[in-house]
Amino acid sequence: PPPSGRRTCTDASQLPLIGRKPFVAAWNAPLDVCTSRYNVSIDLKVFHMHGSPRAVRTGQDVTIFYANRLGHYPFYTEQGAPINGGLPQNCSLESHLRKASQDIRHYIPSGDFRGLAVIDWEYWRPQWSRNWHLKDIYRRKSRELIRGTYVNVTEAEVEELARHGFEDSATAFMKETLRLGTLTRPLGLWGFYLYPDCHNYNLHERNYTGSCPLLESMRNDKLLWLWNSSTALFPSVAIRRRHSDSSGNLHFSRCRVRESLRVAGLPSLDYELPVFVYLRLGTTLHSFQKDLIHTIGESAALGAAGFVIWGDLKMTSSRVSRSCLKVKSFVHRQLGRYIANVTRAAELCSRLLCGSSGRCARRDPEAPHYLHLSGASYRIAPVADGGFAVTGVHSPAEIRLLAERFRCRCYRGYGGDRCDRGSLVPIETEPGLTQAEPVLSNSSTVLRNPAPRA
Repeated sequence: PPPSGRRTCTDASQLPLIGRKPFVAAWNAPLDVCTSRYNVSIDLKVFHMHGSPRAVRTGQDVTIFYANRLGHYPFYTEQGAPINGGLPQNCSLESHLRKASQDIRHYIPSGDFRGLAVIDWEYWRPQWSRNWHLKDIYRRKSRELIRGTYVNVTEAEVEELARHGFEDSATAFMKETLRLGTLTRPLGLWGFYLYPDCHNYNLHERNYTGSCPLLESMRNDKLLWLWNSSTALFPSVAIRRRHSDSSGNLHFSRCRVRESLRVAGLPSLDYELPVFVYLRLGTTLHSFQKDLIHTIGESAALGAAGFVIWGDLKMTSSRVSRSCLKVKSFVHRQLGRYIANVTRAAELCSRLLCGSSGRCARRDPEAPHYLHLSGASYRIAPVADGGFAVTGVHSPAEIRLLAERFRCRCYRGYGGDRCDRGSLVPIETEPGLTQAEPVLSNSSTVLRNPAPRA
């Protein structure tokens, strides 16, 4: 059971976002700047979904809403200046939702949108107890608001009234914004970036295990209203450069993904929310092969629905094209090869073990087993269009090993150890394919130095 003692309600997974692809690769970095400024074209065929975080881009598969792009989000600047009232208690929720409705229709014009809609509000957290360090301004200002409103109140009463006032308003802002998004674009997957978080950032400590503190898991349990309002979860496993190529990075990522998968089962649904893990490209560029395995590979092996690589304009704001060329080299070589490897391996495991009606996940979450193609059985070669061509087949011994190490997490409507009971809910297929023909990625690869075989 989870640390709080609360069990998840289901072991069924939400249907895959794209066809029969159990592990989706998404891109959310401003590469359009590389093309327009420096004529550096970067092929993203290895990714299933693309989107640029630039405000000028609309109608994308991956849409991120920053604080200034969705309604009237209240916050304080680094200088302490209030924007939209500063506190959620000081901002009209009705006015915010009217503006947010316009913004959603602007950035996601299609009513048939089936992508990721990620809200990035990081100035404050909805739980009073989690607004520490720079975020303490929201507690201070909330207390000031109470002192200016009431007379003859004790400090204990000020604290209680301030906490309730802030949390009630913050909850309403987040909950109603998600409700608006899911009503306006119901086929998209909506959630907040960095939620859930387990605050295991103490990588500098000796004997670091990555474990989420019990208190933080309990606090996540109390955000059930947020998980019930979301249709996807978007945690982050962004690593700092100084921790690259370390075992701490593995523990950090593993525990964060596991906590997200635990939280995904808390809502009162007949399936778990899909988890898409965010990685920051700025740090990823300096990654070792181990870092890709410990983040992307770990997410796939634990049963996440996919990952999103995010980057901001700083990544491509150099006066020369050098940074764009670095990104291109990284995507077309190390990163692209590894992504192609993992996404194809996840599809093959889904097909071989689960009849393409579920995704594979480790039987033992702590085991060092990954969804990697075997260098002994597969040969992968880059092709001219930017993808990869794969030839090969799992040996009987490799299939047995796969079944020993991984189990099926069946999609909603399917059941059984091999997901061969059902289906109550059809899985969409790509044009020209029948349900008897699982959709396989048109790109895949093997590692230059093969990782442990799946």
